[in-house]
Amino acid sequence: MKKIGGLVAGGLLAVGMTALPGAAATEQALTGKVVNTAGLATFEATLIGGTADGEAYRIEFNKRPVRWYEYGATVHPVCWLEGPKVTGPYGSTTAWISLGGGYSSSGYGTQTVLTDAWVNTGDDIRKQVRKCARSGQ
Repeated sequence: MKKIGGLVAGGLLAVGMTALPGAAATEQALTGKVVNTAGLATFEATLIGGTADGEAYRIEFNKRPVRWYEYGATVHPVCWLEGPKVTGPYGSTTAWISLGGGYSSSGYGTQTVLTDAWVNTGDDIRKQVRKCARSGQ
């Protein structure tokens, strides 16, 4: 076996990589790319209640956007929620991608969201990450 700029172990070249145990080795965090050439704003979604089917959110468009992402920017979806219908290059959707948020001790709070219609995650976000739920659920 020949060593080329790294460590050879069992016939495999390892260059600056760390092995992960079990299932973690195959699991990777989902990423998406913003495909709106004008950029894409994130908004605040406020949890307003819950039902057996999931949580109800109100997306706050009347407030200033939380953050702008440029075309090609990478985002990291945490979960998804239902919101207003938006049309983009992948069709129309009511799925909104959550990039995280916070909750009060009562379980109510906010999520920072952007529409799935303008983010390329490779498939419908609803098939890739869980639906958003209150903290502790």
